[in-house]
Amino acid sequence: MSDNFVREHQTHYESGGAGTSPFPVHVYKHKDAEFRVVVCQVPGPLCHLAVCVPTLCADHKGKPHTLEHMVFCGSEKYPYLGYIDAVASHNLGQPMNASTYPDMTIYKFAGLGQEGAANVLPVVLDHVMHPLIQDNHFATE
Repeated sequence: MSDNFVREHQTHYESGGAGTSPFPVHVYKHKDAEFRVVVCQVPGPLCHLAVCVPTLCADHKGKPHTLEHMVFCGSEKYPYLGYIDAVASHNLGQPMNASTYPDMTIYKFAGLGQEGAANVLPVVLDHVMHPLIQDNHFATE
């Protein structure tokens, strides 16, 4: 975890399934933005990331869903359409995906190994926290 995060909590999760053992869970808090990253060290080759963002809206005219699509158009640091998927692919992952619900949007990634996920996470967070929103992007939405 980068210097921008501090470990806030550590525990173990018991899934309760037959033949499963508890796995460690770490909660890290971002020093400035105060959002949290939860790391569940589940055994196996796949590593999943899910970034959940509250997207409450006074009306239901599609603003959160439009913003979800804008996140994939680039960010301030990575102003390239498709960059996030290229980084995911380079790190043996599936293309990014997202789902918008009435109260939140979830950005998802699955790939092989923790190292790949660690490489993808900063790019995902930059896209979510600093999306490159340009007028021409609205034309396709």
